[in-house]
Amino acid sequence: MFDDLRDTPEEDPISNAGFAYEPEAAGPEPRIFGMTAGQRLVISLMLLATVVILGLSCTLVTSKIWF
Repeated sequence: MFDDLRDTPEEDPISNAGFAYEPEAAGPEPRIFGMTAGQRLVISLMLLATVVILGLSCTLVTSKIWF
């Protein structure tokens, strides 16, 4: 097998023997949870606001801060 490597023609190199380039089919852009980037941003900001409000509520209830 390796005895005739120097006699291999240039138009059919061993690295490309039997392989053909097949481009991937361009499909729709993958989405996380089926939402666009803007929708995910709004959801994350709403979640952040909820966590902040719950945190402030808990500190007010336990009298750790006063207004």
